[in-house]
Amino acid sequence: MVDVVVAAGVAVVVIVGSVLAAGLQEPPRPLDAWAYVLMAAAAGALAWRRAAPLVALVGAVAAVGVYLLGGYAYGPIQLCMVLAMFEVARRLPLRASLLACGLAATAAVVFVLARLARDADMPAVLVSAWTGWLVVPWSLGALVQVRSAAAERMRRDLMARAALEERMRVAGEVHDVAGHGFAVVAMQAGIGLLVLEERPDQARESLEAIRATSTKALTELRATLDAFPPPGAAGPPEEIGLQGLGALVERVRASGVPVDLDLTGVDAALPPNVAATAYRVVQESLTNVVRHAGSTRAVVRVTRDADDVVVEVADRGRGPAEPPRGDGRGMAGMRARVEALGGTFAAGPRDGGGFQVVARLPLSGGAT
Repeated sequence: MVDVVVAAGVAVVVIVGSVLAAGLQEPPRPLDAWAYVLMAAAAGALAWRRAAPLVALVGAVAAVGVYLLGGYAYGPIQLCMVLAMFEVARRLPLRASLLACGLAATAAVVFVLARLARDADMPAVLVSAWTGWLVVPWSLGALVQVRSAAAERMRRDLMARAALEERMRVAGEVHDVAGHGFAVVAMQAGIGLLVLEERPDQARESLEAIRATSTKALTELRATLDAFPPPGAAGPPEEIGLQGLGALVERVRASGVPVDLDLTGVDAALPPNVAATAYRVVQESLTNVVRHAGSTRAVVRVTRDADDVVVEVADRGRGPAEPPRGDGRGMAGMRARVEALGGTFAAGPRDGGGFQVVARLPLSGGAT
């Protein structure tokens, strides 16, 4: 309906303009019923300019050609062909539009030259200028088409990049959840095997810890794999934050690694992104302690420093696998999480032995 209304508006403009133009000229043939039919046909062809641009161009060129050959006054009817050429160039590939508009321009030149053969008083320069500027609508339409295609490619690239970043984020979440859960389960299983015959009660505690840790890891994994939360979901799951650190530390303690937890000057009312990142840093750091540090005691401190939250996880372990810990995927994932919030991350050996992770998270990072 929009295209039909536009075509009707163009028809009114063409008819009124042609009547005014005829009053300023002495055409071989005055406007009659056929002239109005041709003007209406040329404008009416524009109703298909978007649905079938080539059909609109052919119809406009045919109506304009018959109008000119009929000897009627020059007027705005030619604009119908110009608009059709613009739409063809805007909607078709460059080669196809160049061919179609080139044929249309050639037909227009033939019509005008045939008219010129009868209108000896029409200057050749004026005819050349009129036919030569037909390249303008094609150029403008082709420019719009190229820009639209470039914008569409950019949009697809941005969507692909966003999808890749989302997959990487989910992969990092899965790594953190599964890695921590498996490390604790492996530790508990080893303890259970050692004390199975001599201390059945301790073996039972290890099995219960394995069950609890597995259940917790599966719950977090299900939440993590929900990459597209429903509208209105506010941030990460509730237990993935400072309020979940207590349960996290208890699971690590149950695996046989003593952990001291210090939450000084912080509360649960942190921005969700900051709280979730702090939780993941502690989780991955304790996972590394369980895997690599050996017999040791770990210390977890989460403190408030001006407008920052500082997360520290340290141990005194001397495990043989300790040197490569800084190059692992978990460490890179922690660094990426922290830096995504505009924070800083440092990890490395401590003086006197052991390993330390320090992450500084700006509170403003939760607004991004």
